[in-house]
Amino acid sequence: MDIDVLIIGAGFAGASTAFHLTRSGFSGSILLVDKEEVPGYHASGRNASMVLQAVDNPPVREIVARSVVHYLEHAEEVGYAAVGSLLLGRPSQLGPLREPDRIRSDILTPEQVRRQVPLLEGHSFDAALFTPSDGVMDISRLLQFYLDNSRTRGLQIRLNCPVVEIDPVGDGFEVLLQDGSRVSTRLIVNGAGAWAPKVAEMAGIASLPMRSFKRHLFVLEGIDGIHPDWPFVWSVERSFYFRPESGGLLFSVCDEELATSGFIPTINPEIAERLAELISRQLPNLERALQRREWSCFRTKTPDGQFHLGFSEQLPGLLWVAGLGGHGMGASWEVGHRAAGLVRERLG
Repeated sequence: MDIDVLIIGAGFAGASTAFHLTRSGFSGSILLVDKEEVPGYHASGRNASMVLQAVDNPPVREIVARSVVHYLEHAEEVGYAAVGSLLLGRPSQLGPLREPDRIRSDILTPEQVRRQVPLLEGHSFDAALFTPSDGVMDISRLLQFYLDNSRTRGLQIRLNCPVVEIDPVGDGFEVLLQDGSRVSTRLIVNGAGAWAPKVAEMAGIASLPMRSFKRHLFVLEGIDGIHPDWPFVWSVERSFYFRPESGGLLFSVCDEELATSGFIPTINPEIAERLAELISRQLPNLERALQRREWSCFRTKTPDGQFHLGFSEQLPGLLWVAGLGGHGMGASWEVGHRAAGLVRERLG
């Protein structure tokens, strides 16, 4: 099977790259493969669904902000609800996160915040940064938006189809899939998330420095007064976030456990203990909350927090679209746009 572009990974990085490449008028053939039976099975389908622009990395902030412009434009199609965000902390922490020329935001007092989110009564903080264009995404709808539009423009998708071998041959690659089929391709897009280093190793090159971290998410119930249109709340100082979820609260203590052996989304019971301790000390209105559900997912980060978005120096036909560090969903529109531009520059 001869293909111009092989995209490895059907999460947000790979799906958005396919979307932008097919809509750009690229005339070459594109195959997207993923080792799982459903797209976005891992980080892309297990994240907290929150789109946050006021991150502490300016280049990432720009990419997410550019993406949000399109999410607002296509809000119904992609499932975006601009409920806003409230970042809690000290003014010295919140000030550097503002970029008023690009992203509208306001500094609020604790009293103003508690009127919006009464659950924060009893929690001590100095100020909050309110960003009204931040929001919550229907992650399944966004992913299907990318894939369905790409499929109608000729993208081929093969799921439950792991890559077994990658052999550089001439100006391209010979790729063996687990079902025994072989693919000849001119270019590989490495959008495999936590498995991106393994893809590079299969191609015979040293992986770029990335580490994967596990994060736990909880859904709490038995809480009175939750309004579904509340902005999501993120404490920069205390390291937790929450948002309304199906009548309860989706909650995280922002834990990061280094993944050292495989990427199995197991549950660490110590994180639930951390959650209980945080609630006891910081959020008295949640003391009677009950845990309905818990799961974990992985986020893959680079040492400097920048995205790996560019061609390999060791193997120029391999394009990295990886190391998105928990911003894969929120940044996906602009990430895919930039990746598709690099493919077109290389292949014409």
